[in-house]
Amino acid sequence: MPKLLGAHEQAAFASRLAEYVRAAELKHCVVVFHGGEPLLMGADALVGFTTQLRDAVGPDVQLDLGLQTNGLLLTREILEQFKGAKIAVSLSLDGPAEANDLHRTSKTGRSSFKRALAGLEALKSAPEVFAGVIAVIDPKIEPRVLFDFFAAHDVPKLDFLLPDAHHLRPPPGRPEQPDLYERWLLSAFDLWLDEYPQLRVRTFEALLDASAGLPSQTDAFGFGDVSLITVETDGSYHDLDVLKVVGQGATRLSGSVHDTSILEVARSPHIQAHRQLLRREGLCKTCQQCDVVEVCGGGSLPHRHHLNGFRNPTVYCHEMRSLVRHVRHRLAQTLSLDLSSTEPEIAEAPAWNGNMSRFEFAESALPDMTMLWSLACASQATDLRTAFDIFADSGDTMSCADSVGMATGAVSERLVESLARRPGAVAWSRAMLLLDQGRAVHAVDGSAISRDAGYAAWLRRQAIPEQAMFEVHMPDPWLRLPFGKSVVFATEDEARQARPVFDAACRIIERWRPALMKEMRLACSAVQFVRDPSAHPDKIVSFSDNTVPGALFVSVHRGSDLIDPYDLADSLIHEHRHQKLYLLERVAPVAEASPQKVKSPWREDLRPVSGLFHAVFVFVELRRFWRFVLADGPAYLRTRAQSQLEDTDRNLSEAFTTLASSRLTATGKSLLAVLDAARAG
Repeated sequence: MPKLLGAHEQAAFASRLAEYVRAAELKHCVVVFHGGEPLLMGADALVGFTTQLRDAVGPDVQLDLGLQTNGLLLTREILEQFKGAKIAVSLSLDGPAEANDLHRTSKTGRSSFKRALAGLEALKSAPEVFAGVIAVIDPKIEPRVLFDFFAAHDVPKLDFLLPDAHHLRPPPGRPEQPDLYERWLLSAFDLWLDEYPQLRVRTFEALLDASAGLPSQTDAFGFGDVSLITVETDGSYHDLDVLKVVGQGATRLSGSVHDTSILEVARSPHIQAHRQLLRREGLCKTCQQCDVVEVCGGGSLPHRHHLNGFRNPTVYCHEMRSLVRHVRHRLAQTLSLDLSSTEPEIAEAPAWNGNMSRFEFAESALPDMTMLWSLACASQATDLRTAFDIFADSGDTMSCADSVGMATGAVSERLVESLARRPGAVAWSRAMLLLDQGRAVHAVDGSAISRDAGYAAWLRRQAIPEQAMFEVHMPDPWLRLPFGKSVVFATEDEARQARPVFDAACRIIERWRPALMKEMRLACSAVQFVRDPSAHPDKIVSFSDNTVPGALFVSVHRGSDLIDPYDLADSLIHEHRHQKLYLLERVAPVAEASPQKVKSPWREDLRPVSGLFHAVFVFVELRRFWRFVLADGPAYLRTRAQSQLEDTDRNLSEAFTTLASSRLTATGKSLLAVLDAARAG
């Protein structure tokens, strides 16, 4: 291959990319400069190529640019150029000198660590472009050594990679020590969970996501799809570049940027075959029957290679099974609950063993949130199974079990687990269980709710997404039915017009706190656009309700105009915080069971103690948001932000005084102290 991508190939690729985003109707795509070492091309050339690509796709497409480097050529001046060009930089660094120099020496065998460390220090001075660090595991280096090093440097994200290996080339050192990588992984996970939760370790976050039934966002765990195509320096198309470890030519696809469209390559038989291997039906029988397959997903594709191809368990199968089972055990252990129980006694748990400081702050809360979400989904799945059984046994013409295309009593576990993450399905199952007990069920406006055997059939007709993203204004009847006529939902035309405002609000939150957006997508899957007919037209209305867990109901209009994206961001954060606290309260209530009601500075009516606690939990986070708006938001919102902060500080002061003398549980007292400290910070 040529050392560098030539000008002719750059122009051809830019043209192909523009052609592809139009043909595929993409609004967002990613290009990553990889290598070898892409900085050998020179910063000026890379920035020029970036401009060429953005000009080609046009202003209507969000084109994200990334670069993977060993850092040896990085300087602060180069990073200033990348900052201007909006190129995110990820650093390949295995750890401190003793780790780095095991495999990353110069051509003459000398240490490269000093120059790599200088690259890391330069990146730390440019947080706008510092995307994170990728480190390859060598079990000779203890996990604590790596965590200490990366924590000391406060890297924004860390990704541990297992050495590339397969059945014909086993992992280094494992033939001599079969449990070498297993011990390292289990030890590293425990250290991260217990002592280094402030580090965003993508490897373990992905494992927790997959354990909770969410997509893992990495090809190391869970099922997925083919999301990238590689272009080599001669312009030829290739599959996932790491597949080169299985043999010469393993990645080669037909065509090049000079003669073949990207769309044609994406639809090629080779990519279709790759895509099939990332689905459950594409795995070998051993994997399909495995008890951790929903989390492991068969493992990374290159690691499955053997003489017969890729239909084999990963060469790290034993490590993956041990790690997944260990994570499940830790989830149960941390919450002192039995996850195997079909009906965990969550409400009776006297206290939660989690760390309140870690839970409250999104940047450290992911392990706890994933545990709580996993428990909630397990409970919701139990309710759904029971609701299916009720209708299957009732003799209804449209039985739920039959409506999803299965025999009575054989509702797919995978289907139930997927539906257990959908707020509408959860609201329906809860209502059906109450009705089956002979209890009356009413909507918020007082109208009666009756048995609904056809809803499962409606669910079956929907495309159930597997990605961690919001379902925006989906016409799910059970997202709306619990509120009767007390809420007016936006029309489809209104929702279409408001979608750009919603997208802008999400970008604001993502720019401010990426960890908060990740947490929101974990706990909240549905967003509905609403109006309150009883409210003043200029009032911004939003709400969430624990009867529809994981759903956010927000205004997208103020009067006849669309809402400002910053106001919508406020509403989304507001309602997410309610949902976050609901998850905790399912395990450990913050207020003692009591008829006591207290005055809330945000409401005219008296509120239960838990209601006031919710308000404090919400407004401590919104205080952070409006401080961000004041410092970095648009000029027209500065006065508004200052006023918002003054009101919030005054109301929080009164609320904390009230809660200090209220009947809180040990969990509530601990969390209140954390919130008070956050307010003071």
